[in-house]
Amino acid sequence: MDDILFRHTAIATPNDKNEEFLKRAANSECAQKLVSEAKEFDQLLKDSLDVKVPNDLAGKILLEQSFAIEHDKTMSNRWHIAIAASIAFIIGLSLPMLKSGIAPNESFDATENAIVSTPAPHADIGSVALQHVQKEYFLTAKVNEQASIQNVNVKLARYGGTAKPGLGNIYFVNYCSFEGSSALHMILEGEKGRVTVFVVPDDAGFEPSAEFSNQHFKGISEHVGKANVVIVGEQDEPLNKMKEKLAKTIKWDI
Repeated sequence: MDDILFRHTAIATPNDKNEEFLKRAANSECAQKLVSEAKEFDQLLKDSLDVKVPNDLAGKILLEQSFAIEHDKTMSNRWHIAIAASIAFIIGLSLPMLKSGIAPNESFDATENAIVSTPAPHADIGSVALQHVQKEYFLTAKVNEQASIQNVNVKLARYGGTAKPGLGNIYFVNYCSFEGSSALHMILEGEKGRVTVFVVPDDAGFEPSAEFSNQHFKGISEHVGKANVVIVGEQDEPLNKMKEKLAKTIKWDI
């Protein structure tokens, strides 16, 4: 076996069992070094390609697809509803309100012969949280900003909280629009998967909901300091453990 064929074999197949190849490698320290380096590189490639696939990967992919389809349907329905609502609003303004002089945010009670204001209903904080997580599932499932505890405290200060080390892996932390109210949105590592934590200020006016769930997620919430902490995870996630971790890690202004 000449030098060129030996080098080609060593680089391409360093674990070759050919007798001539093994004999040539054994008779030269330089050849042994070349084979050893080639084997190390070959193992490095195998390790790089050996990616562990999560057991629930198929389920998560199907979940993402179902959310995407549902989102497309929702956007389509909203478009049609918006057009119908606009037409109804114009008709409503141009006919009875002009005749009776009733303001757009009021209704006429014929039995009492009086104008009655209808207050806007407050949304349930649990329902809003579930919708938010489902809508941004692509973010919650994949983002990893490796945020530090300092990043958390910069944003948490607005809501009267201070965190110390112990939150674990912080995949994401930033402000978000929580049904029109500014809230803090964190994604942390839980026992089974990723857990979403919202910090919603008191004055947002949401109806409280200690426990809530749908077919995909579940959640819990509690009032702390001047805000509500809402925790959402998948069905097998022990949320109370995350709740205990937050209680030990974050100090709230009372």
